[in-house]
Amino acid sequence: MKTNVKALVVAASGDGKTHFAGTFPKSTWIITEPSGFETILTQPNLLKNVIKHEEFLPSPIEPIEKIFERMTIAIELAHKAAAEGLVETLVLDNLTYLAENRWIYINKHQALRSSQTGELDTRGMYGILGRWLYQFIYINFTSFPGNVVVSTHVKQESDEAMKKKIGKEDIVPSILGGFRNDAPGLFSIVMFLDKIPKGNDVYEYYARVNKGKGKPAKNRYGLPEVIKNISYQTIYNAIEVAKQKAKGETA
Repeated sequence: MKTNVKALVVAASGDGKTHFAGTFPKSTWIITEPSGFETILTQPNLLKNVIKHEEFLPSPIEPIEKIFERMTIAIELAHKAAAEGLVETLVLDNLTYLAENRWIYINKHQALRSSQTGELDTRGMYGILGRWLYQFIYINFTSFPGNVVVSTHVKQESDEAMKKKIGKEDIVPSILGGFRNDAPGLFSIVMFLDKIPKGNDVYEYYARVNKGKGKPAKNRYGLPEVIKNISYQTIYNAIEVAKQKAKGETA
């Protein structure tokens, strides 16, 4: 059976998140990052992989609740297209901005206030955000019958947050609230990208897919610690090699 890649891609701006997603076949894009898709539009070899893309950006003329209604419809259509063999990959670019946009929604429609002081109960609201993000990603992306690429920016965890963490990795997905600790469990691969300059406008792209260097990367396919020149094909090839090795070891 073909292995579908379910990837959470973590990297700083410009380190190749969108480019990596663009290498996946027959993709539908849910876009929350301003101008992020321009990376694809300027590269015909990536644009040919895209079936559909739609932006979901807050604006003064579209209420935030309407944006989420449109997003729900777009994702449902992507699932139906996948069932018909028309789409193979669902992309969310990116989760950092999705969480921030949902925070706007929560402040407008689900704000909690202390019964004693009337002040905003931000802790309770972060709880609402975390549960919504979990359900949204699990129902819409983890269940997608094909490849999934969800990108997010990267951040260094605060000293206060590190005191509460079980692991020691301090380089984490930049996702508002506590969901950044739960998100990796919903994916088969959690990769941290690095872009290494080689001079004369030449770069090499690497993906860490196992723990190291303070990054909680992981994969469920027995892949090497670091993969060079990251793309759908290099990930797919590495998975196939790992599967063949496993067959040889168990034969």
